[in-house]
Amino acid sequence: MPDARWGSDIDAAGYAGHPGLQYSPRPTTFAQVFADTQRWAERTFLVHGEHRMTYAAFTEAVNAGTAALRDDGVQPGDRIMLYAYNSPAWVVALWSAWRSGAVPVLANRWWKQTEVDHAIGLLDPHLVIADTSLECVAPSKTRDVGGFTDGSLASPAVGSSEIEDPDATSVILFTSGSSGLPKAVELSRRAVIANQHNVLAVTKRLPHQLNPAAPQSVSLASTPMFHVGGLSNLLSNYLTGGRVVIPEGRFDAGQILGLIEREGVHSWGGVPTMAIRVLEHPDFDSFDLSTLRSFPLGGAAVPTALLDRMRVRLPQLAGRGLGNTWGMTESGGFLTSATGRDLQQYPGTVGRPYPVVEIVIDRPDADGVGEILARSPTVMNGYVGIDDGTVDDDGWLHTGDLGHLVDGYLFIDGRAKDIVIRGGENIGCGHVEAALSSHPAVVEVAAIGLPHPDLGEELAAVVVHREGDAAPTEDELRAHVSDVLAHFAIPTRWHISTAALPTLPGEKIDKKRLTERFS
Repeated sequence: MPDARWGSDIDAAGYAGHPGLQYSPRPTTFAQVFADTQRWAERTFLVHGEHRMTYAAFTEAVNAGTAALRDDGVQPGDRIMLYAYNSPAWVVALWSAWRSGAVPVLANRWWKQTEVDHAIGLLDPHLVIADTSLECVAPSKTRDVGGFTDGSLASPAVGSSEIEDPDATSVILFTSGSSGLPKAVELSRRAVIANQHNVLAVTKRLPHQLNPAAPQSVSLASTPMFHVGGLSNLLSNYLTGGRVVIPEGRFDAGQILGLIEREGVHSWGGVPTMAIRVLEHPDFDSFDLSTLRSFPLGGAAVPTALLDRMRVRLPQLAGRGLGNTWGMTESGGFLTSATGRDLQQYPGTVGRPYPVVEIVIDRPDADGVGEILARSPTVMNGYVGIDDGTVDDDGWLHTGDLGHLVDGYLFIDGRAKDIVIRGGENIGCGHVEAALSSHPAVVEVAAIGLPHPDLGEELAAVVVHREGDAAPTEDELRAHVSDVLAHFAIPTRWHISTAALPTLPGEKIDKKRLTERFS
């Protein structure tokens, strides 16, 4: 039985030189975090196509990978960039970097060359591990990610060389967005561990609470592991002895349905766009999805209409199977969580803060809406090369999200920059999208601002309706939202079709491309 180093008590002594909350007791090194996973040795850990890897084989591959990185001259504190799609080899390379004491840099595999060049120039990695050749990096400074699982590396027994300072940077991820070059976010070991502690404590899956004789959980990982949500899901499964099923290639709703049936998937999480496209797949009813019992959503606002549709099409999720989370790269993972019961009692909420997360609303308006500030041991150290006050001296992360609190439950009212100002009136795009999404023929919707010669901006709506149904008219949609939207918040320009909305990596809606289409 693992020792109870993962405590549930809350310590208010602060950290990193400012006030704050932490768990007590808590692991402080990755060696402590991963110590209890040896009991899962015979279980399958990773599934990718026909490739299946046990926990024992994974440990052996990490030993070999760590030795190879040391042969490459990697020293504790060096940066190692991972530029590859989700795969078992990517996971082995990540763990190998951590065991060698290096700082893995999780580059976005969907970047264009300009973004790759920017990241290389900003971070100057000691080594780049990739699944493609990169002209901007010398061959002597690259490794093929496939080599971490193809058996070509020796596997001597090696120890960990991690830096023990809990506030030292342990991983670098990048913000995603529709404009500008990506920002490099530094997360400390304290941040990575605290995020997992939050998730496992709330779900009662801390290592000492697990029953090794219980059936293995199976999770489908369709979000990129170079995003903070995908990384957190991977770590949670490793710590709890779960099996991680990795789809091949980019997101495909048909493949997702097939994997849930073939692998007996218990949990699959994603952004709302993924859920919509799976539910609307023409062959949805031909798949056996009875094993699916958990579907947490996150990464974007979750329309109530989507939750209602999921309860109908996946009735086994109607009780406790649905959930919603909210967080961002800068927060180091999840800040709030809502259960199925929460979503029924407080429709539209993203939940209550995790135990060591503090939430305040900065400068609320008459309706209680203001910028959300969050303080948590999971919050980033900062951006590489940028000191813009996103995290202030007291540890508060200025999220840029607008929201309000009801009975301790947080509601997201949009991004501070996802606001359309029409004739001096502020319009939250998320509110408009939620109203339009409740129309029974609407599958997806995006609200965007367009230049207007007199008003400054006008509001446009891009609406995707269900194939086979009659297209809703502009007048019908205006009438549908007239009871919930102020007159100035009803779109004045429309595009209604069955064409899916364009998405960014991670399947968030690409509003920049939509704006360009209108322009």
